[in-house]
Amino acid sequence: MHLITHLFKLLTRSLVAKILIAIYLLLVIFWIWIQYQGLTEGPINNLFGALYPIISLTAGLYGLFIASKEWGGMSSLIGKGVIFLSLGLLAQVFGQLTWSYFTIIAGVEVPYPSIADIGYFLIIPFYAYAMYNFAKVAGVRVGLKTLSGQLQAIVIPLLMIAVAFTLFLKDVDYDFLGDPIRTFLDFGYPGFEAIAISIGILTYSLSRRVLGGIMRSRILYFVFALVAAYITDYMFLYQVGVDTYYNAGLVDFMYMTSFLIMSLGVISMRYPKDGK
Repeated sequence: MHLITHLFKLLTRSLVAKILIAIYLLLVIFWIWIQYQGLTEGPINNLFGALYPIISLTAGLYGLFIASKEWGGMSSLIGKGVIFLSLGLLAQVFGQLTWSYFTIIAGVEVPYPSIADIGYFLIIPFYAYAMYNFAKVAGVRVGLKTLSGQLQAIVIPLLMIAVAFTLFLKDVDYDFLGDPIRTFLDFGYPGFEAIAISIGILTYSLSRRVLGGIMRSRILYFVFALVAAYITDYMFLYQVGVDTYYNAGLVDFMYMTSFLIMSLGVISMRYPKDGK
């Protein structure tokens, strides 16, 4: 309930949030039209892939402004968290626009790995480091002094890695010598993303009512945003594996939605005096 209330406050107060939601809805209409036309390739599909990173670009730049104006930039833990969430959004932009370069300008099938994967992969350490800074603010060090906290610190990461193995890694071909970069990415995307989520879950679980309760509901929201991105990546890898992925398909719609979810979370940090 607190999370829903906070999001409602965000939508009624933030012009940037309203603009991003308006852009999202326009892109949803565009996406529905593409599906109705039965398009699975071509310039229209590629155009959609080049447009929806506008959401991440806007929120990423605005997040850097928020971190400086409201939280003191790199001089505070929350400022660092907001900065690295924003950098994660901008890394998404780099990856997606590089992907669009291959499909629109170069007119070739996107190789894997490619330069785009630099942006896509950087998202993971950026988000993980952001959650680490939020964890320090939320009093995780205090929570880790208890037996319950220590058990959670062990169980939650192991559980998330087990989920990653079950969904992704059990079917990955081992070829570290023949194709080391691709093998590293195949393991790294789901494996490290699972660790980022586990940091968020652990932070929420062990957090205390710090800063008047400001961070607790927001951390829960960021965990939700990370899980949404995790599920989207799973769908992408699955569709690529069964050769059903195409630009502007279901996965791109999911990516666009996950971009919006994280973007709204970053924008919510504009209001440091809001409660839960």
